Amino acid sequence: MRKKSNLLEKPLIKIFVYGTLRRGQRLGFYMEGSEFLGYYFTRGQLMKSSNDNVYIDTDYNEAVTIGELYLVNYYCLQRINHLEVLSGTFPKGYDLLVKEVWPIDNPGKFYFDENKKELAFYYKWKNGSVKILTGDYNDDFDPIDVIEKLLTQNTKEYTSEELLKEMYRRLSIYENLNFGR
Repeated sequence: MRKKSNLLEKPLIKIFVYGTLRRGQRLGFYMEGSEFLGYYFTRGQLMKSSNDNVYIDTDYNEAVTIGELYLVNYYCLQRINHLEVLSGTFPKGYDLLVKEVWPIDNPGKFYFDENKKELAFYYKWKNGSVKILTGDYNDDFDPIDVIEKLLTQNTKEYTSEELLKEMYRRLSIYENLNFGR
């Protein structure tokens, strides 16, 4: 009988980083062991908060933010999540979401070509206090927990793209249920 591979160890998770996690930046070592896929950009204006956190203001759809795309395993994502969500470095300042990104084919020229668009996880800055949208602390949606369940409790062996599409679908349903009121 063939042993099922450990999907938590496989680099299946695409993540777009745009600040201190980029190569050469002060926290770039968090990406150790991940696979660099290249330079990418996304819609939104790169901003810096008063406490030096960087974030993407998604209200500026024609502006671009340049970053790097990586393929990471679940354990690397946990490391990043600890930094962005749980540690005192950035006090619970970010949420894990899915965003459209495009490869930089020609530096200085950014085209939102639908044929080259990809999905990737990224951390979106929370501005102020955060609502528990379900109204029940026990039912609050945590993308990291959902990713872990998808990789460990299902009989399906996800590809990177399938995992992103499933999380995009689940996050969209969650946001529509709670923000569409």
